[in-house]
Amino acid sequence: MKKMILLVMTSLFLAFVLVGCSGKESADAYVGEQITKLKEDGASGLSVILDEGIAESNETYILQFPEELKESYLEFLQASFKNIEFEVQKAKKDGDDKFSVRVGFTPLNIGNTTQDARELYLTAIASNDLTVEVGELLEQLKDIVADSPVYDPETFVTIEVEKDGDGFKVKEEDVQELLRQAFEGSMAPYDSVCEILDVQDFLKAYLDASYKGEVAQFAKHTDRTEEEAAAWYEAEAFDAPYDLSASYVDRYKAALKEIVKQCQYTVGMPKKESGIYNYTIDVTVVPNNSLVDAMAELEGGTYYSIDAVSQGLVEILERYAEAPSFGEETVVTVTLNLDSLFNANANDSELSKLADIILVPAE
Repeated sequence: MKKMILLVMTSLFLAFVLVGCSGKESADAYVGEQITKLKEDGASGLSVILDEGIAESNETYILQFPEELKESYLEFLQASFKNIEFEVQKAKKDGDDKFSVRVGFTPLNIGNTTQDARELYLTAIASNDLTVEVGELLEQLKDIVADSPVYDPETFVTIEVEKDGDGFKVKEEDVQELLRQAFEGSMAPYDSVCEILDVQDFLKAYLDASYKGEVAQFAKHTDRTEEEAAAWYEAEAFDAPYDLSASYVDRYKAALKEIVKQCQYTVGMPKKESGIYNYTIDVTVVPNNSLVDAMAELEGGTYYSIDAVSQGLVEILERYAEAPSFGEETVVTVTLNLDSLFNANANDSELSKLADIILVPAE
C-alpha cells in the first residue's frame, strides 16, 4: 500500500512539474519556475533519486533500508536541495514548438559536507536500530548542510521543453537527471551508519550460527542457503569421541549442543580503522567453563570399561547442559578484516582465540 501511495504521489508530482501554463511565458522562464517548485516541494520527485540510492545500498549491505526511514530521508534531501543555486540560460529553439534549456549549477557534495560530523557521530553510536540512528544523524546534518555546504565543480544539464497547447512540458528523464546530478554522495549519511551496523550484524550472525545454530542471518552474510549454513553448523562440531559407546552418541551430541547454545556473548559497536574493511570490535563474554569442568569431573571418577566411561561422560554433560558453569565476564577486542576472516579457522587466529574464550575447551 505504501508503495502504491508513493507511486501515485510521484505521478501527480510529475504531472504538476512537467506541464504548466505558459501564455506568453518563455521556455526558459518556465524551466526556472519548475525548479523553484522543486525547491519548495520536490520530495515526491526526489523519491525517484532516493529509490536509486536505496537499491545501490541494498546491494552493498545485508541490512536493508528501512521503509519507515524513507520519509525523513526525503525531508533531508529536500532541505539539502534548497541549498543549490541554479542558473537557467536562455532557451534555444530546436524546431517547431521545441526548445532546449541549459541549466547550470554546482552540485552539493553531501558526502564531503558531512564527513567530519558523520565520523564523530559513529564514535558514539548508541544502538543497532538502523532507523533511529540514521534518523538522528540526519537531524544533526541538516544544519551542517545549510551552514557549511561543500560543492563540486559547476555542471550543466540540458532540459528539453515542448509546447503543450497553451503551456509547456519537459521530459521527465531530464528533470530526473537534473535531480540526480544535483547531489553527490546523497546516501553517505545512511551508508556510514549501515556499514557499521552491518559489520556488527555479521559478527553476531557468525557467533549465533556457530553456537546457537541460528543460521538464517549468517546465510545471508555468506551467500549460502539456510540449508548450507545449517550443514556448516553441524559439520564436525558435535562429533562424538571415536571410542564413545555407540549407544551414547545421540545423548552426547544433544547434551553438547545444549551446552554450546547457552554460551553468553554480546557484540559491541565496531570501530572503523584505516584501510579497506578493517574494524575492531569489543565482544563482552561470560566464558562457558562447562566442558573443562565436565572433563575434570570425569577424570576424578573411576571406570572399569569403555561403556562405563561413556555413560559417565554423557551423564556429566547432561548435568552441565541443564546448569552450565561460567567464569567471570571479560571483554575481548577482535580485529575483523579480510585477513582475519581468511584465517578464521587457524588455531592462532583472533576468531579462534575468541571462540576459546566463549567456550573454554577441555584439554
